[in-house]
Amino acid sequence: MGQRVAGQLAVSTTVSRMRTTVLLLALVSLLAACGGGSSGGSGGSSVDEVESATTERAQEAIPLVAEALGADVVRASRQWQSCMAISWRHEAFATLSAPGGDTPTQLDDVRSALTGAGYEDATQVDDHVTVTRDETTVDVQPTPARGEGTWTVTVRSECADYDGDDLERVENDEGGPLDGV
Repeated sequence: MGQRVAGQLAVSTTVSRMRTTVLLLALVSLLAACGGGSSGGSGGSSVDEVESATTERAQEAIPLVAEALGADVVRASRQWQSCMAISWRHEAFATLSAPGGDTPTQLDDVRSALTGAGYEDATQVDDHVTVTRDETTVDVQPTPARGEGTWTVTVRSECADYDGDDLERVENDEGGPLDGV
């Protein structure tokens, strides 16, 4: 009987160690995937480069979406946003006011306009159009809770780590209007 208990205890200890090792490896992988090992932005890009690229994509995509919907841009802004409190991304937001219509047809029109301009379709959720180009994602969706015919466009960079003056800049960014849309 003593050997059976000792054997079970040895197996239990070995399994506990393996679980701990697996959990530690999973944690390290998660941190690495979230950009924990890099500094200086998406692909090593500076804060200025990321902000500029995101702004340029927004200045291109938002008018394309507005034209596809026959909409007016009501408001457009931009700001640095935290990614789960461990990294940062630059985002531009726009609220559009469009005439009523068949939402699936409008989404198809938006998708066609954006993919026709060189974006790749990455849509995974109903009632959205999501496209990507380089390290920028554009998401478009109707937002009837804000009023009939209201649509939102979000343009965002990938999440990245920053340090020093760059970190101070993104942490203290108060955002502002997005010109040129």
